Amino acid sequence: MRTHLATAVLATSALVPAWAGIALSASGGTLGLGLALSIPVIPRTFYVRLLGNGGHLTRHMTTDGLNYRARAHFRNAALLGDYYPFGGVFHVSGGVYYDDNRVDLAATSVNGTYTINGMTVPASAVGPVTGTVTYARFAPYLGLGFTNDAQPGPGVAVGLDLGVMWDRPTTTLYAPGAAGNPTLSADLAATRAQIEHQANRLKAYPVASLSLGYRF
Repeated sequence: MRTHLATAVLATSALVPAWAGIALSASGGTLGLGLALSIPVIPRTFYVRLLGNGGHLTRHMTTDGLNYRARAHFRNAALLGDYYPFGGVFHVSGGVYYDDNRVDLAATSVNGTYTINGMTVPASAVGPVTGTVTYARFAPYLGLGFTNDAQPGPGVAVGLDLGVMWDRPTTTLYAPGAAGNPTLSADLAATRAQIEHQANRLKAYPVASLSLGYRF
């Protein structure tokens, strides 16, 4: 009996160092809701962080007279390195995001008409106007933050991260009626270009998140 008890104690103690310093947190911010796992490489100095986010957000917007609903779908994951230069709570972060974020666009007619590139046309002659904004799959990230992930011993882990993710948007805009109407096709292309211009304003996408979890 004593032999089995000693074996169990040794096995448990062997597992503790494997988890020591690891922090698991839930987060929320400008990239959605997510989970993060912080793993020490050099305790109190350098950590590797794995995280993933998801969620959606809907806004109503107008571009070149076209009213549309923009529904953002957040689906992204990141591999980041966190450097704590002073061994405290301040850290500098760098890494890469896998960016599968997407924005679905759906135009809304006003009194049975669309206004596209300043031209008012019957909705029945245009059909449903839809589009998407997608992004390059891999986006570099640079930021800073304040978290107690690198502090010794178990306890509650809290953090704030601020940074920038650089990515390149690509926009599509489609209407069935534009296929046989060169004028409508040109107006739709002009509106698509304007939407992409607006999306490019967020090529350097601001990333801000708050996290709460547990440090083992």
